[in-house]
Formats: sequence, C-alpha cells, structure tokens
Amino acid sequence: MAIKFNVNKEVQVKLGDLIDYCTGCGACEQVCPTKAISMKPVNEEGFFESVTDFEKCIDCNQCRMTCPQNIKAKLNAPQLNLAVRDKDDEELKISASGGAFAAAARVILSQGGVVVGAAYNDDMRVSHHIIDRLKDLPQLQSSKYVQSNTTETFKSVKKLLRDGRTVLYSGTPCQIAGLKGFLRNDYDNLYTMDVICHGVASPKLFAKYLEWLGGKMGGKIIYYDFRDKTTGWGLDYMTKTKTKTKTMPCSLDPYYHHFLKGDTYRECCYHCLYARQERVSDITIGDYWGVEKEHPSFYSTKGVSCILINTPKGQRLWDLISSEFESIESTFDKIANGNHNLKHPTIRTALRDSIYEGIDAMSVDDYFATKMAIPFNLKAHMKELLPKWVKVLVKKYK
Repeated sequence: MAIKFNVNKEVQVKLGDLIDYCTGCGACEQVCPTKAISMKPVNEEGFFESVTDFEKCIDCNQCRMTCPQNIKAKLNAPQLNLAVRDKDDEELKISASGGAFAAAARVILSQGGVVVGAAYNDDMRVSHHIIDRLKDLPQLQSSKYVQSNTTETFKSVKKLLRDGRTVLYSGTPCQIAGLKGFLRNDYDNLYTMDVICHGVASPKLFAKYLEWLGGKMGGKIIYYDFRDKTTGWGLDYMTKTKTKTKTMPCSLDPYYHHFLKGDTYRECCYHCLYARQERVSDITIGDYWGVEKEHPSFYSTKGVSCILINTPKGQRLWDLISSEFESIESTFDKIANGNHNLKHPTIRTALRDSIYEGIDAMSVDDYFATKMAIPFNLKAHMKELLPKWVKVLVKKYK
C-alpha cells in the first residue's frame, strides 16, 4: 500500500483533508534502513509512488522525517536575476536554451567534481545519472518532459559529499527538496540547481508514446530530443529509429501538445509547493521566454537561459561559472512574465480527469487517436509555417 503522511501545514491549508501528496522524489525509499519502501506505479496512470512493505517496516519514522511534503523545506528569494548564453556554440547547440546547466557542469567537472542530472537509459526511460567525465555531459543536456526516477542518487551523493567531492545536483524543485530532506545537512561542497518546472508527465505515458511513435515511423525509437535546435531555439523535437529521423513542432505532436497544455501532469504538480518566487535550490535555471521583448538586444536564435541566484552558495557558484557566459542582469518580474511557474503552479485542466483512462485497456493507436487527439487549430498550423524570424517579430510586438 502507499504511504500516507500528514503533510505540512502549508499543504493542509491548500488541500484540506488530502494527505497523500507524494511527489515521487524517492527520498523515503533511499532513507529506509530496512528497504521496506519502494517507488512503484500503483495505479493505471503509472506515476512512481512510495509503497511500503509493512512486514519489513520497523516504524523508525525516518521516512516521515525525510519527506519534503512532511517537513517544510527552506526557501530563499532570488538575489540576482540574469539572462545568459553559453559562449561555447557547440555546447549551445545541444542545450535546451542558453546552456546554463551545461556551462556550470563543465566547470564542476573540470575541477574534479561530479554532476547529477536526468538522462535516458538504454530502454529510453528517464532516471538520474551521476557523471564525473566531461564526455558524458551530453546525456544530461536538454530537457526531458517526463518524470525522472532519482534511483539511488541521494545515497550516492551523500557518500561523495562525505568523501570531500564537489557535487552539482540538478532536478525539479521537488527532487531537490527530497535530496535536502534526505541529507539533513547543508554540505558546503553541494550545489543544487532546480529547473523551472511546469509539472511532470507519467513515465508510462511516455513509454506508450514512444511505442506509438515508433509504430508511425516503422521502427523502435532509439533517440529523442524534446528541444531540437535544427531550426533554432524553440519547442521542436527530434526523434530517430535506426533508419529514420523526424523533426516536428510541439503543437503538432500529441504527447508534447498535452504536456504543454498541462493535461498530463502528476496530481501534486497542480498544487506544487515550489512554484513560487522563493526557491528551494542555490540556483534556478530555465528558458528565458520573452527575452526578445524584455531584452531585445540580447535575444539569439541559439537560445537564452535565465538564471536566478537564490543563496550565498549560489552566488559562489555563479562567481565560478560566470566567465563561461555572455550575460546581462534582468529582474525577477521580467523573467516570470514568460515563466508563470515562478509565481504559481500550473492550473489543472478539465481534460486531466480523463486523459489517462484506458491507457492500459486500449491499444496505443486507439489511445493516441482518442484520448491524446489534438483538436484541429488552423491558427497553430499556419503559425508553424512561418519562418523563425517572423515568429520572433510577432512575439516581440505582441
């Protein structure tokens, strides 16, 4: 059965009697001394949730004292807000936006540290990986719009920190909160970096999507990039089988379309504790959407990231990595204009009630033809035909 905790007062105010508020961060699983807790999909939707084997449970309370939904995470308001672009054009090409994560990771790795982030496994599932070699960095780059399993990385990071290694850990805000709850100590050699998160879709849904997409392309999907930059910075994806490559705008793809609409997120994402100005990490990063309007001279089709410096340690990290970037100072409000999750969670849509129904009972073709169908939108289709520079011009003067 799934663990049910009494969530912290802030959640109780928002959710009343709802006490099952697991984010799937994995902190409870990794702290449990008897391995009584595991992260498993417990219902049709396929999100990982904490499940307890009560025959192994010794009622030590470690899980309750670790869960960031039980204990209130320390949050900090940004002290410095920046627009940045990696000076390394080659790295920029394989980064989702302005290369904020990649440049920071390069510096940490070059100094003998380790970096943790989300990567595809051999079976195209997403989980957190630990790397200590620069050549492995590309696997952590670019966005993965699906929930990542943190696996054993919290435990591994704790050992690395105690051994004196510098660690940069990147993830969604709730994953960073889980890591901090697990560690219970503000290690001086740990830097945390959260991404501005809309919410996460189910690993099962993503697996079904790749199966469906592979059927359309006539082969198994072996590569997927949500943020391909072949035509410049934006929301196109690229996918490959052994024999075919396909690039498509997000608005014309069923998985991507419903992700951006907020139809497929984990239920707790719509009540996220971390979608706010005060941040859980040392540094927050994301796309600087709207930079063409806020800082037109800094806009680039190569991509621009925003960086929010939230703690003294975050400032220390920025001092280490700032020479890697072209950068200008911005403001929180300007960045938040194009990133609403810096102020509030994504609004739950009506379609969320039913979009996962039949995900197991239907064939993938039937499921994507019905539940994941995209309403025809002539305006969206016409927009995709416009050259990139025209789209930018329209957004700039909208």
